[in-house]
Amino acid sequence: MRSRTARDDRGNTHARRIRVALIVGLGIWVFIAGRLAMIQLVHGPRLASCARRQQFAEVVLAADRGTIYDRNMIPLTDNLTVSSVCAYPHEVESTKNVAHALAKVLGGSYRDYQSKLREDRNFVWIARQVPPSKAERLAEMALPGIDFLTESKRVYPQGRHGAHVVGLTDVDGNGLCGVELQMDEPLTGARETVIHFLDGAGRRTPAPACTKVVPKDGESVVLTIDLGLQSIAEVELERAVREWEAKAGSIVIQDPWSGEILAMASWPSFDPNNPSRYSVESQKNRVVTDQFEPGSTFKVVTASAALETGAAGRNSVYWAGRGKKRIGPALIHDVKERGWLVFDDALVYSSNVCFAEIACSVGDLLLYSYARDFGFGSPTGIDFPGEARGTLREPDSWSRRSVQTIGIGQEIAVTALQLVGAYSAIANGGHLMEPQIVKAVLSEDGRIVDEPRLTAVRRVIHPDVAAVLRELLAMTAERGTGTKAQVAEVAVGGKTGTAQKVVPGIRGFAPGKHVSSFAGMVPAHDPRFVCLVVIDEPKGRGLGGDVAAPAFSRIVERVVRGPGHEYVMAGDGHGTDFVTAGIAPGGPGVALASTRAGGFDATEVVFASEVGAARSAEIAPSECAEDGAAALLADGGTFPVSGESWSDGVPVEL
Repeated sequence: MRSRTARDDRGNTHARRIRVALIVGLGIWVFIAGRLAMIQLVHGPRLASCARRQQFAEVVLAADRGTIYDRNMIPLTDNLTVSSVCAYPHEVESTKNVAHALAKVLGGSYRDYQSKLREDRNFVWIARQVPPSKAERLAEMALPGIDFLTESKRVYPQGRHGAHVVGLTDVDGNGLCGVELQMDEPLTGARETVIHFLDGAGRRTPAPACTKVVPKDGESVVLTIDLGLQSIAEVELERAVREWEAKAGSIVIQDPWSGEILAMASWPSFDPNNPSRYSVESQKNRVVTDQFEPGSTFKVVTASAALETGAAGRNSVYWAGRGKKRIGPALIHDVKERGWLVFDDALVYSSNVCFAEIACSVGDLLLYSYARDFGFGSPTGIDFPGEARGTLREPDSWSRRSVQTIGIGQEIAVTALQLVGAYSAIANGGHLMEPQIVKAVLSEDGRIVDEPRLTAVRRVIHPDVAAVLRELLAMTAERGTGTKAQVAEVAVGGKTGTAQKVVPGIRGFAPGKHVSSFAGMVPAHDPRFVCLVVIDEPKGRGLGGDVAAPAFSRIVERVVRGPGHEYVMAGDGHGTDFVTAGIAPGGPGVALASTRAGGFDATEVVFASEVGAARSAEIAPSECAEDGAAALLADGGTFPVSGESWSDGVPVEL
């Protein structure tokens, strides 16, 4: 019995051991399965990424960026093929010797090179876009672990000309400012990717050496800028700034019929081929970023509101006082004693006293509404980065003297782009046009893939009011404050502006600091282009008629006597009725035809202005809704100049 019991005990022990072994084995398998699931499902992506970093060295190189052209297909950018130096740290035998050699040829710090070569990475950049002579010397040394990759370097053949418009890129070909930034996506194209396979020691395997994803070059962009006008504007801007020892300045020229920007200059300037030599301040496009009080150039808005609402007429008479006058709580000053002035002469001689009274007659709500309609206090819609919206406060935040001071161009901040747009509306018969800087986008083979529409934002004043204002602006240049803007060959019209500046830390206006401006149109009664000159902090009295008007005159003289004379001397008499004719006389139009298949030939892109077929502006009906002051007149307001009532509730029909 005892032996039988012993055998049973041994059997039970054996069975328990088997069960324990099975349980332990099953647990191990469950643990292994769990770990595999954890690795595959949870840590899989991370581990796969680590494996790729260990097995491959991937380098992304920029493709050739598309070319940026002016409106006449003159290239403003180009691409050069250059060599960049890179390293595969695992292949470097002596970081000390290689770092010394790199510093000797490339310059720079030996310690910086040694630090890069010691990084635990498969690939590092040593120097980007090096000069050919240095690349050749380095290649002759055949340093282990050092290699060369071909890249595309962005260059700007026109140098400083158009620099603020074109902008620039970084070393990787990414747009940083200007059109290079705004149109970065179409200009970039598809980047090139080079992938090297690595062995267990991190060395590149001899076969296959690498794989390559072929890049796709970027699309090209045609600007509305005319390089000839741009160069004239830049030269005359620099001359004016230096002559008056000013802080800065800007000039913008616009086609009033299409809204296209023909020139956009800022000073100080910079060379995009060597941007590191210039301050960030030099790279600002002041036409779109800088805000300033417009001063007397804003009086055309007050005059428009007064004429259309009946608050004043051309025969209205005002007492300008003896150089100063209290109007309500505001004490308004004039440069000279004017005595009695009719409405016309109040604008021609730029009387602050008279226009403060006129603004009071208009009232705060209507003055605000007209200012908004003319585009102040909101972005213009230009396809350009960094645009400021200006400052135009709601009437409920105005003080008791705001209507007087805003009526003469104070307590409001504008950009040069907004101001030139307002004068373009007067030039074209009353329509605020959306400014354009991009004319067309071209594919790699020269086909037009996109062309922005020419758009009238809204009608701001009646054509008859615009005609009266053009007449008064011509009188201003003939015998008023803008006589220094005159040009012998052609009649010009325009308005001077002299605004005091507010400086942080100084209460009120800063003594001796002004913004001098002149906004003009050519020819005066049939305008083909509108030009605004703004000079910031000129020395002396800083009167717009003395500082900015002569610069405007020199610009027009050079255009009339030079290759750009067609902008102002077309003389076909079309520009008198934009509203009814629905065409942009003398306007440049947009790209109409593409190129032949098989390659891009810049001369085959045809624009309407170049064949004398000015195209009708494409007005978007949804964007022509009358609002603000225009809505008041759309309901049947009266126009006091002619005394006839008119109704205008329909968008422009073209």
